[in-house]
Amino acid sequence: MAQPRPSAIPSARPPGQRFRAYRLPAFVLAAALLAAVGVATVAGLRSFSSSSQWVEHSYQVIAQIESTLANTRTVESSARGYRLSDRPALHAEYLASIPDAINSSNELIALTRDNPGQHALAMDIERRVRARLAEIDRLMELHARDPTQTRISAQTSNGSEQMRALTAIARTMRERERDLLAARQIRTDHNASVLTGLVVLAMVMAMALLALLMLSLWRENRRSLRLERDSRQALLDLEASSAERDRLTERHRSLSRYAGLLQSCQSLQEAMDMTAYVIADLLPDIGGRCYVLRASQNLAETTARFGLEAVASADLLHPNDCWALRRGQSHRAHAHHGGVRCAHLEPAAAQAGDTRWSLCVPLMAQNTSLGLLSFSGHRKPQDSELMLIDAVAEHLGLTIVNLQLRETLRVQSLRDPLTGLFNRRYLEENLQRELLRCQRRKQPLSVLMLDVDHFKRFNDQHGHAAGDALLARIGQLLQDLVRNEDIACRYGGEEFTVVLPEADAATALQRAEQIRAAIGSATILHLRQSFGPATCSIGLATSRDERETPQQLLQVADAALYRAKAAGRDQVVDGNVAA
Repeated sequence: MAQPRPSAIPSARPPGQRFRAYRLPAFVLAAALLAAVGVATVAGLRSFSSSSQWVEHSYQVIAQIESTLANTRTVESSARGYRLSDRPALHAEYLASIPDAINSSNELIALTRDNPGQHALAMDIERRVRARLAEIDRLMELHARDPTQTRISAQTSNGSEQMRALTAIARTMRERERDLLAARQIRTDHNASVLTGLVVLAMVMAMALLALLMLSLWRENRRSLRLERDSRQALLDLEASSAERDRLTERHRSLSRYAGLLQSCQSLQEAMDMTAYVIADLLPDIGGRCYVLRASQNLAETTARFGLEAVASADLLHPNDCWALRRGQSHRAHAHHGGVRCAHLEPAAAQAGDTRWSLCVPLMAQNTSLGLLSFSGHRKPQDSELMLIDAVAEHLGLTIVNLQLRETLRVQSLRDPLTGLFNRRYLEENLQRELLRCQRRKQPLSVLMLDVDHFKRFNDQHGHAAGDALLARIGQLLQDLVRNEDIACRYGGEEFTVVLPEADAATALQRAEQIRAAIGSATILHLRQSFGPATCSIGLATSRDERETPQQLLQVADAALYRAKAAGRDQVVDGNVAA
């Protein structure tokens, strides 16, 4: 048997190489299909745009028909109204509506120039509109000459037949336009269906060719992946370092935003809540709480929490229970790795697997302890996290000082430092508000004006320090005797003012007598000497109507006070009662 020649044996090629020869034709065919889809889509969009314009044209014609009828009826109704009532406004409306009716019919003619049948009907409508307007104008002229003949002429006029004929032609034209609209919509739907079918078919064929191309590329890329593993690992390491850098950058950016937001905090609790939120966002694996030292510096109480504590801490702690507050610097403790754990934390576990750690950071400003940040976790903290914690503590400490100073200044601006009562500025700002509130609720408001009797003589006999002690004692008595909703103020010198919202004259008189009696029976101990009792005169004023102002109330109360002084002092005088 003869052996075949070597040249007759077909050369075997790998599947990837055999398909590689068809890649370019397949790609060209897929591109041609996609181009055809694009052309068909553009053509379809143009056709759809044209159809939409014709549909819109039909709607405009229908709307113009309705506008022509409506304007004609407006002319007719205004003319009829004028003939019946002779009102000039109706005559003006009639004259103004005539151009609208004519313009509407002319615009209808312009819209239907593309359709001879509709155009003829539009011309007919325009002619009938003018005829109807001419008939109405004839009646108006007849009315102007002889109003008594208007009703007879209106009865013999053929206006009703003209309007019925006009309405009938408009109805016919409207129905024809609606038939055109329906036909255009059917044609648009058909063209859309055909275009959709062609686009879907071409897309399916193109996607099939692209899928074959992707399969070929996937097979070839699978072989290339073996050579890229080392470079991919290096890229992953680079991405990890870049992510760490971005994370640190974002932390610093968040810290900057946090510092800016702290400057806008209005209260200490708001600053603590924001701090807890920021720490939980930047350090999600770390838990803890924020403490603030009381003004007495004997206790620190929890004001906010963040995360899940790995080492529980007490809600209240004494400063001596925390090494950080004792030493004025951060204190860190780690199980089995040295560091004494603070007394306010739970004791360390005895097992060798305990990896929990704790960190206490004091909140310091101007060498003064203000509070404490307590942290704990299971994973060893990184140096960047410790630096972030120190930065947060520094910003928070400065914010606490600023808030405390702001609160001190606010209290000083509203309180009298000697008596602890509100000052005159607070009275002027709040008396107006309380008076308006009581007037709005139909409730009375009373004002007491109090003056210490013979206070100048008391000062001259016992000294200004004793006088200050007397004023402070009176301020304490007023604070004890007024309600929470009342306003007790030092008006100036030895004069005091008490605002009693929702208190009528009888109630205010009773309260004033209680205050007078309490002051008259009080004694003052100053420098181991007892002084008193002192007496006071009180003037009373009660709001009686909604037109009264705070200045009027104070003037009435002040006048009543002077009457009490003139009548012998140590008494209450109602300024609303005539002398």
